[in-house]
Amino acid sequence: MTKIIKMADILARSERNTVLYIGYDNEAFMNTGIQESGTTPFGASTTTGPGGQKIKGKIGIKEDYILGFTFLGHKSAFFATANVAYPTDLMGKVMDAMKTPGGGFIQVYSPCPRGWRHPSKDTIKISKLATESGYWPLITIKVKDGVPKYYYTSVPGMKKSESEKEYITTDEEKMLEYLKTQGKFRHLLKPEFLEKNIDENFGQVKARNINLNNLLASFGEDDCKIRYSVIHREIPPQFHINPGYGLCPGCGAGMLLNQLGHAAYLVAKENCIYVNNTCCVEVATSKDDVTSWQASWMHQLFESGATVADAISTAYRIMYNKGIKKEVPYVIHIGGDGSTVNIGFQFLKSAIVRSSGYQIMNKDLII
Repeated sequence: MTKIIKMADILARSERNTVLYIGYDNEAFMNTGIQESGTTPFGASTTTGPGGQKIKGKIGIKEDYILGFTFLGHKSAFFATANVAYPTDLMGKVMDAMKTPGGGFIQVYSPCPRGWRHPSKDTIKISKLATESGYWPLITIKVKDGVPKYYYTSVPGMKKSESEKEYITTDEEKMLEYLKTQGKFRHLLKPEFLEKNIDENFGQVKARNINLNNLLASFGEDDCKIRYSVIHREIPPQFHINPGYGLCPGCGAGMLLNQLGHAAYLVAKENCIYVNNTCCVEVATSKDDVTSWQASWMHQLFESGATVADAISTAYRIMYNKGIKKEVPYVIHIGGDGSTVNIGFQFLKSAIVRSSGYQIMNKDLII
């Protein structure tokens, strides 16, 4: 049974969040030269961990950090994974997060044609394969009084489950097809088929999905399968981001910006402030003294954007309660790998905890 979450019902809710943190996952430090990061998958070739004769790409794991965020005892919080190939799911999650008290964090699958070495026209094809194969499952976690509730979204093309408790399936055939679409895995396939390395990649995905299925079984509901019903014809033009930017053709982050802008505008209208870490999005939308942003926008360094976003929200809430400001803006923080799983990980984690506890428990900050 699938629980339908309607866009109109989300927008009708009176609750609102403190800060929404967005991490677009392009699996490397792309804007500084395609260096390996915590989210780079096993075996992928980067400039700092190339697929050479002796070392075949990354040695290590793709860090699965979002699940750990959900057990930090938040009073109220929203966490999710999303994929640019499924815009209604992504936009529904953005709106749901903005209408959930506390902090929200969404990790978005965002292909990079330049770094992943695939044709720009294949971005959506690759993105769909990622979720269909089980490599990038779509999950939602809502936390209330320290207890997380896990949900998942099923998409067409996913392998059928073999048991009642296997919510997220892993399809090795589609996983192999997925690896073949990207040049960063080519050394695992040619000139010889490195079965051991490919099996390790698959094994890490399977292990993550076993953990997810156990969490869905333990912390889910009877109807833990959900779908966001976002109606395209009811989405007006957004006025947060201008049409032009300097991102590469086929960039997943560019698709994310468009979907994020539409969803955020539905909730906040013009009353929104974006904080952007140093990353591809920041560089491409603020180049040559010409901004792509119509909404208020602020740049911070790799690590500190989440802290600044939290501080902006806190400051406006204080001023609102003192009668200095008549309204409090929605705040959205955007960052790549540097600010999420690497340089700024501790800043992000601490900001989410403050947004999901301190901000909604302190009488001077309640709105």
